[in-house]
Amino acid sequence: MKKILSLLNLIALLAILLLLYSPLAKIGLLPSLPSLFRGGTPKIEETPAIIQQVKNIAQMFTQTFYDEYVYDTGVMRTPPFNANKRLIFIAKGEVIAGFDLSELNEKSIIRRDKSIVVKLPPARILEVVINPSGFDTFIEEGEITFEESKKFHEDARRIFDRNAREKGILKNSTEQGRQMLEKFFRLLGFESVDIIIAEK
Repeated sequence: MKKILSLLNLIALLAILLLLYSPLAKIGLLPSLPSLFRGGTPKIEETPAIIQQVKNIAQMFTQTFYDEYVYDTGVMRTPPFNANKRLIFIAKGEVIAGFDLSELNEKSIIRRDKSIVVKLPPARILEVVINPSGFDTFIEEGEITFEESKKFHEDARRIFDRNAREKGILKNSTEQGRQMLEKFFRLLGFESVDIIIAEK
């Protein structure tokens, strides 16, 4: 059993390596794979331009919260005839948290020999995803306008966001991001890795 867990951990670390190495090598923060096989000492440039290119990676997802919610508008009366209408639907989707790398600046990454310091902005909700197929209408009475339907769907997204925060998605995302980056840079041979994540 322990061997299986060790193998799964190794596979997870390799997945992290493949996920992050390519974009960081592309922007010059890490040596490219071909340069590793050409011999000699790989050259890693350390200029503010690197940070600008890092921003192009845009976002790093570290935590996903899946949710399901039954939304009931209650009975609504509409003028001029006070007709009753009501909508009940089930919303299914996910909340994705992580880091917005576009907020990095020239002081965010400090690399010296075998040591690296990475300063990240606070973890945040990056996206609330409820696909059209994620809305399942249970009861619809009366005529629900497009504007009303859009408002109800946006309400559901806000509820998903609130539920995810209450379940600690930002705290989990912060810890997951720290562990993921530390393991990644240690795999690359850095002996000292310091991941500093700002607080809200």
